[in-house]
This record gives sequence, C-alpha cells and structure tokens, in this order.
Amino acid sequence: MRKRIVLAVVAFLAIAALFALRKLAPLGRIGSGYAAEQTCACLFVSGRTLESCRTDLDPLALELVSLKVGSDDVRASVGGVLRARARYESSRGCALVE
Repeated sequence: MRKRIVLAVVAFLAIAALFALRKLAPLGRIGSGYAAEQTCACLFVSGRTLESCRTDLDPLALELVSLKVGSDDVRASVGGVLRARARYESSRGCALVE
C-alpha cells in the first residue's frame, strides 16, 4: 500500500515536471536568443566591454543565462540545453543564426 502511494506521488511529480517544461521551454529559448543578440550588439557594434554589457541584462537573466563570447559571435544558453547564437557581420550588425 505504501509503495503504491509513493509510486503515485512520483508519477504525479514527473507528469507535473513535464508540463512545466513544455510551458517554460519557449521562454528559455526567447531568453537565450535575447541575451545572445543583445550582448553581441553591445560588444561588437557599441564596442563596450563584456562586464558593461552584462549590466544591460536583467539580474535574473544573469543567473539563468550563461554567455560565451567568440571572435565574432556570442553564444547563450539556459541550463546548457536551450541555446542561441548571435553572429556579428560588419554589413548587417548582429543577428541570430541557427
């Protein structure tokens, strides 16, 4: 009897977690894309430092999004799963790329 209750609770929590992920994944994609493009433009178009550009992002975004800066691009990820990349081109500025 006790095992059934534990299994029911675990199953309920797993289903609830899946529904939560389905709702939050689009927000994570938007957040990583925004952080990548914003930081790319700040660095390569405005010529500011990474430390200065990080102040443009929301404090919660700074905790959730990790940034990696390359020679002409910025990669952002939320939890290492939801990723975005923005690349700088002198003729167009910064744009998200696949």
